[in-house]
Amino acid sequence: MANGILATFHRYFARKRDDQISQINRESVIKGVYQDVEVSAGYFLLLSLANLIALCGLIVNSAPVIIGAMLISPLMGPILSSGFAFITGNSTIWHSALKKISLSVAVTLVVAAIAAWLSPLQEATSEILARTRPNLYDLIIATLAGVAGAVAICTKKNYLTIVPGVAIATAVIPPLSVAGFGIGTGNLKFFLGGFFLFFTNFVAIIFATCAVLFYYGFSPASDSYLGGRSLRKRVIYLAAVIGIISIPLVYTLHTSLAQVRLQKVVQTSLKKEFDREGLSRLASFTQSEDREGKLQINAVISTTKYLTDNDIAHAEKNLGENLQRPIAFQLEQLKVQPGGLKDEAMKPGLVPVSIKPRQPTEIVQSTRTETMRLMNKEIAKINAVIAPATVTEYTFGINSRQQEFPLELRLQTDWPLNAGQIILLERMIGSDLGIGVRLRIRTDPFFPELLFSPGETELREEMKKSLLPAKSIFAAEPRLRVTITTYPETSGNRTENLRSSRERAKTIAGYLTETADIPPERITTVIDRTKTPNTPKVKVTLVPEQEVQP
Repeated sequence: MANGILATFHRYFARKRDDQISQINRESVIKGVYQDVEVSAGYFLLLSLANLIALCGLIVNSAPVIIGAMLISPLMGPILSSGFAFITGNSTIWHSALKKISLSVAVTLVVAAIAAWLSPLQEATSEILARTRPNLYDLIIATLAGVAGAVAICTKKNYLTIVPGVAIATAVIPPLSVAGFGIGTGNLKFFLGGFFLFFTNFVAIIFATCAVLFYYGFSPASDSYLGGRSLRKRVIYLAAVIGIISIPLVYTLHTSLAQVRLQKVVQTSLKKEFDREGLSRLASFTQSEDREGKLQINAVISTTKYLTDNDIAHAEKNLGENLQRPIAFQLEQLKVQPGGLKDEAMKPGLVPVSIKPRQPTEIVQSTRTETMRLMNKEIAKINAVIAPATVTEYTFGINSRQQEFPLELRLQTDWPLNAGQIILLERMIGSDLGIGVRLRIRTDPFFPELLFSPGETELREEMKKSLLPAKSIFAAEPRLRVTITTYPETSGNRTENLRSSRERAKTIAGYLTETADIPPERITTVIDRTKTPNTPKVKVTLVPEQEVQP
């Protein structure tokens, strides 16, 4: 009986397939495939525009802009054509499609890399990060979208509505833009992640296209004039490629699921510790792992009564036991009012009290105090960003002609900030303070010039004292290099002056190695004879390693 049911189903399926195959305009499909593999300047112009639009959307973290780039991109056409060549064995279309796809990938990577390198904004946004860790679901989505696209090409039914959806679902251009962004910013992880996602989509679309075209009767057996080769061999190769790329995709999916499960366990444990009726409730939390595998948990709770340090330590211990791993726990408490405010009737006989207007001096002093309190917090944050450089002085004011608030920072550093760094600082400060900021930077060197007497080579006490900050600066950023530039005096014997200059540089280098723990190989000495002052002097500068001239 079971065999009879299967036979009936098979006959029905075969009859249904034959009916659908008879409705396919094969010549129209083949003509469209040939058109999609033609190389033209207009194609690459449209591809580059879609690439730049996608890159801008990725950098500014705008999903609608990225979707627009997906709809514009013409890269889907040659990929579907390569699937047609794969199933039919048409070597002409196969070579043309691969050539067009290879050129498209190369042009996209180069354009995106140059644009990313020129862009002042090079921070990784959530849209960029989302395309650097593909998983098994990306392979499934690309396969299903490829099926829809191939069906639309063969049947021409709902073509105008299906193709845009396929372009959005497969998303072949944003991963390449991310890969180019990785090249332009020198981030190998972004390049490999973005390119692997593109390759995953590429293989999945070819696989889906082959399956649909085979169903609609396109195969080497029925189209021998197309130059077909061994279909079985090609299918085995394609299945092997899918199997290989599925391994890291499954691993990434497993890692993501493990993170979700860990987040759920952390949330449950935190609620168990801090969700107490009438006392406290968990508001939010974040988690991350450091390089040693230690779990960092930062939680925020709303509470009617502040918890003591002992309560927090006890909660941290319980969290570690529940999670069965070492943790570092930080808690922020927001005190709230339980219930509502009680209504109190105004007592009779009370006379409204007039409030005395605040004096101008009081307003100015209060404003200055609050502004300095906010700015001191912001300066601490800026120092953490620009370390080892530090803000030594700042001026914050009001300009009657501009909406932005002028802010002048005086930095102690030996290298200036570039325009991109200044823009990022303006946006960070403006975002924290909720105002527009126009930033101006002035710089002072880490160390003052050391002035020597003629023939003097030893460091005086005030000179040693001025060089003492080198130890803390180098400890904060050990990748710095030290340049000691000596300027010999003009009067006297030239040979003796040069010898004294070398001795001064040697003395300073030895002092920095001994007191600041700076390795000798990170110290460079230079004798500058282009400027010959009357008084011999030495200039000590700290610069990042990549900025040292060979």
